[in-house]
Parts: sequence; C-alpha cells; structure tokens
Amino acid sequence: MKLVFLNVWGDEMRNELVPYIEEQAIDTDVFCFQEVTDNMKHFCASALTNYQEISDNKYISDGDSFPLSIFIKKGIELVSSGTLFADDMSVGLAIYAEIKIGENITYICNVHGRSRPSDKLDNTDRLRFSQGLVEFFNDKNVPVAIGGDFNLEFTTESVGVFSKYNYRNLIKEFNIITTRNHLVWDKYPNDKMCYSDYVFLNSKIELKSFVVEKNEVSDHLPMILQINDLFFS
Repeated sequence: MKLVFLNVWGDEMRNELVPYIEEQAIDTDVFCFQEVTDNMKHFCASALTNYQEISDNKYISDGDSFPLSIFIKKGIELVSSGTLFADDMSVGLAIYAEIKIGENITYICNVHGRSRPSDKLDNTDRLRFSQGLVEFFNDKNVPVAIGGDFNLEFTTESVGVFSKYNYRNLIKEFNIITTRNHLVWDKYPNDKMCYSDYVFLNSKIELKSFVVEKNEVSDHLPMILQINDLFFS
C-alpha cells in the first residue's frame, strides 16, 4: 500500500501540483493533503476521480485555517472516519480514516498543527495536540499511521511524545534533513524552516520504503511511504 502526505499550499502551485498528483495516482492508495482550499479541493477531486474523499475544515479567529482531505482509492473499504479537535479552538485539526483490506484494519490520520506562533516550538497547546493524537489511537490494537504538517521543530517535546508511545518517527529514522524547499526559504530568508512535516508509525505496521521527494510542487515536500498490505510486523 502506498501513501502520500503533502501540504499542497492551497492552489499556489496548481499548474505543477495537479500533474504531479495525477502521476502519483497511478499507484497511490491513499493521499493525505493539508491546506486543501476549495479551489484546490476541486482540482484534486478532478484529478482523483477513482478515489473517495474525506474532508473537514476549521477556522480560527486569528486567521489560521485547517482544510484537510484524505483521498482513498475506490475498492479499499472505508470502515469509518472522523475529525479530531474540531471544537478545540487552541490547536490544529486532524481527520482519520479506518480502512480495511481483506481482513486487515488500519487507521490513517491526516494532521495539520497550528502555525501560530510561527516559531514551531513547544507550547501548552502544541503539547496537548500531540498528546491527544497518541491517546486517541492508544487503544487501537491495529496499524496506525499519523502524518502531515505538524508545524513543529524536530527537537520539540511535541514531536518526542510520539516516540514515548513507541511510534517510529520516519523523518528521524531516515535522516531527512528538511521537508521544505526554496519556495518557503525565499519567502522567509531569515528563517531556516527545515522541518514541519512528519510521519509516525506504530509497531503494527511493516514499512517497506519511505522517501521525501525533492521537488517544487508546493512549499512543502511530499512524504511517500509503502507499507505491507498484510500489516504483519
């Protein structure tokens, strides 16, 4: 099974992004997109006609918004789906899908954490967001993949929470030096902005491959993983 996590940056790069999504759709089973504005959702849906869509959005008074979408290839059974933190106006948003292939269940969670404050460092709300995510899935004795744009620096306790619950941090494990590109560095030349995006896997998932593609289809880089369809570990 192939999964792609990507902050699509609204429709800023749609001329480059849509062909990339169409190319990836040849063998991708699940797309998890963040910052999927209404325009971009339309473009994604047009490119992914063979997929079923789960979406939600939350607006916060300070200007933060969290439009999220999961696209699941038709033929994969969608058992359930839901939204986390929808009513908590201090943190970001997450949506999840419980899917079934054969007799095997797994959860895919698509995350977008608060961008304010812009320092991407720990604070009470960010810690609570990470803790809430792991606690929600803690009693699920099945494979769980949690990924997306967390708006967190690599060394924060908010990232470390996942390791405490025995999740694999693929960004750390594969020595990924950045999940961003010059499109953001040119905009904010005084800010390194090397990290923001992560994928965490629980112990039930057998990982086959993981890569962060270096391209310019967004100001974030796509995170792509292949996991064992049978989910044996």
